[in-house]
This record gives sequence, structure tokens and C-alpha cells, in this order.
Amino acid sequence: MGAVWCNSWQFLLVRSQHPSLTTLNHVPTSASLGGFSAGAQLAWLSPAVPQLLLNTSYIGPITIEQASYFSVITPVATIASSFFVANATKVFGRKLVIGFMAIPHIASWLLIATAKSIVSLYVARAVNGISDAVNFCAISVYVGEIATPTVRGRWGNIPMCAILLGHLSVVIVANYCDLVTTAYIFLFAPLLQLLLIATVPESPYLLLMKGRTLDAKLALEELRWKTDALEELYDLRRDVQRQISEPGTFRDLFRTPTNRRALIFIIAIITCQEYSGMSAFIVYSQRIFELAGVKSLSPGESSMIFFAFLFSFSAIASLFVGRYPRRIMLTFSSFGCTISLLISTAFFYIQSETSVDVGQLNWVPLFGMVSYIVFLTTGLSLLPFLMIGELFSASIKNHAMFVANSYMALTMIIVPKLLQLLLAHFPLYAPFLLFTFFSLASTVFCYFFVPETKGKTLEEIQRLLGTHGRAQEERLINDSRNEHLPTVD
Repeated sequence: MGAVWCNSWQFLLVRSQHPSLTTLNHVPTSASLGGFSAGAQLAWLSPAVPQLLLNTSYIGPITIEQASYFSVITPVATIASSFFVANATKVFGRKLVIGFMAIPHIASWLLIATAKSIVSLYVARAVNGISDAVNFCAISVYVGEIATPTVRGRWGNIPMCAILLGHLSVVIVANYCDLVTTAYIFLFAPLLQLLLIATVPESPYLLLMKGRTLDAKLALEELRWKTDALEELYDLRRDVQRQISEPGTFRDLFRTPTNRRALIFIIAIITCQEYSGMSAFIVYSQRIFELAGVKSLSPGESSMIFFAFLFSFSAIASLFVGRYPRRIMLTFSSFGCTISLLISTAFFYIQSETSVDVGQLNWVPLFGMVSYIVFLTTGLSLLPFLMIGELFSASIKNHAMFVANSYMALTMIIVPKLLQLLLAHFPLYAPFLLFTFFSLASTVFCYFFVPETKGKTLEEIQRLLGTHGRAQEERLINDSRNEHLPTVD
């Protein structure tokens, strides 16, 4: 029976030498479905906070100070669980851990739906933090490991697009349904994730690290949709053997120059992303539009437009962003965000500090946020997640993901809280001016310091991190061309 099944499977592979994009994208999409739930949980705060502040709130009215802790509790729980999640991906496998994240998501939505007090909502946010740890520690690593250099740019952006689709979906649903109904509706996502994750193979990288060569071969054949993946298997095994032979303790993450350099780059890129205001605007978008006084649309409608553009342009950008150098795209994205935020800053300053009538220009805040989204999606919103999975060798990756994930969670505590404090004590232009400054600094950093990873295998990237300066980088590029290594479209 097993032989018949195996022969049938090989027959199907032979019949499908050129599988469709839908077939090929099934694996990263299934793995990224947890990101959809994570995105919905994060953006849930945007429509939820204004509703919870009302006297008609289903748990009773809460204060703005109590509401501010929603955006703090989840990242704290993420930091607390990141170490265990990062190590679990190595011990139990990427696939199993990604499937596990559905359980905290189910629990979190049920707690929201059945909440009788704000304490239940706090617990729901804490439980969700565990899933966020999986989202950042496991999904980007898994997708980076299963992709070839040819498709890594496209596949690597799928997890972030899933998060942004979650943002958009929950804002739309919550603007037309109450919070209890919204929570029950979004239970479908983690339940579907549990079903789909069972259909994807484990990471060949991880299987080779565990010495399971035959399983790695079968996984590669399933991922590449062909019956013979021996050549790639041999190359992959050689790379894995070299990487796991390197020191892989937590101390080596900081002591080894290559690892230390990669970690510095990741921390800096995450800083560029978060301090441009991305997570703060996601959490407080509806509140910002309320304060901006956009009269042509309600705050909820403005927020839906914000998230619709954020997802749509991210989906479009994911199709071509991998075709261009990472450094150039990050620089372009940062500079564009700087200009967009500067426009909004100028409008809010004139509105609050001068007697100039800006009533005919109340479309400017929405225009500024939409243009900010357009530039954000060309690099800053997508590439940091992709590069996290690219820069670290197999021996040190779980430790690196713990540090990167913890730092990202920390910034997601600081930046939204910073925005909330600035909105409470200063005019609206103050936080926009601060984010403008950070975006300008990001532009300078990305252009001069970010390493170029486009078109390189994971092995080449490790060699690049062992060099210094652009001259050595150009030499590596020329060497790779001479060796006829595959490149990204």
C-alpha cells in the first residue's frame, strides 16, 4: 500500500513539472496564517479602545489610562515567552511550534468574547503575547529556510502581508459589529491554521540539523515539487554542517564578529521600522483621526481607509520589492516616510499654533497618512521581517531570534506608549515631528550601513557578514556571478 501511494505521489510530481504559483505559495501562506490572527489581535485595539471608553461598553466604561496598558501587556508577555519559544523551534521543530500558536489565539478571542471586566481583557492580551512570540520567532525563520533565493523575496513578505490583512479585516468587522461578535468571528482563523499547518513539510534546514537526511530529502521534494532534489540536498547539507560546526552558545551571539554584526544590523533595522511610527499608528490610528478633525469621514472610516491602503500597497509591493536591492528599497522607504510625516507635521503645527484657517485642507491628515503608507510598504514594513530570517546561521539562529523578538516587543511597548503620552500632553504635531526625525535618521543609516542580501544564498550572506566595507561586498558579488549562483528576480 505504501509503495502504491509513493508511486502515485511521484506520478503526480512528474505530471506537474511546472506547478502553479498557488501550489507553490500554499506552504508559506499556510505557515503565515498565524500572522493573520496576530495582526487582527494587534489592530483590534484601534476600534476597541474608542468603544471601551464609552459608557455603553460591554464591560463598563474604562479610562484612557487603563486602555493604554492594552498595548503594553502583549509585548511584555512576548518578551517573557520569547526565550522558550525560540528554543522550542529548535527542539520541537518550526512546524509544530507554528501550529501551537493557534491555541493562545483561540484562548485570547474567547476571553475577549466572554469578558466581564477589564481584567479578562488584560489576560487576553497577555495570552496573545505568547502567539506573538511564535509569530516573530518561528514564521519568518521557517519561510526563510524553505525558500530558494529565487523566491525568498516574495515568500518572505507573505508573513507580513498576512499580519496586515489581519489589521484590515478586524478594523472592518469591528466597525460594523460589536466587540463580542468580532471576537467570535475571528475564531475561524486559528482553527483554520490548525488544519492547514498539518499539510506543510518541516524545514529541511532543521531536519538536516537533526541528522534526518531522508526526511529532509522528502521535504525538499515536496517544497520544490520534483522527484529528485539530491543536488540541492547536498548543497544544503554542506551549508548546514558548516554552520552547526560554528560556536552556537548565547555568548557566541555577541562574541563572534559575524553574529554580532548581524545582530547590530537587525536591531538597527527594527529600530528604523518601529520608530518611524508604524506600530503606534496601527494601535492609535482611529484616535489620531479623531484628534485631527477629519470632517469628511468618520474616524472609523478613516481608519479603514488607512488599513486598506496599508494592506493593499504591501501586497503590491511584495510582488516587486524583492527584485530591487534591499538597501536601496529601505533607503527609499525611509526617505518617503520622512517627507510624508513632515507634511502632516506642518499641517498640525499650522492648525494648532497659528490662526490660519485650515478648514478647507482637512483632507491633508488622511493624505499624509496614506502617502506614509505607500512609502512604508516599499521597504520598512516588509523587509525587516525578511532580513531577520536571512542574516543568522543555523547554529545561532534561535538565540538571535530571541534577542530580536524581545527587542521588537520592547519597541512595541515604548513607541505606542510614547505616542499616547505625547497626545495627552502636547499638540498633535509633536509625535509626528519626532517620528519625522527618526525616519530621517533611518534614511541615513539604511543608505550607508545596511548590508545587501538580495540575490544571495544564506551561505553567501554569512560570508558577506564576515567582510568589512563595500569593496569586499562588491568582490563577493562578482565571485558569486563567476560561480553562477542563483539570484533573485
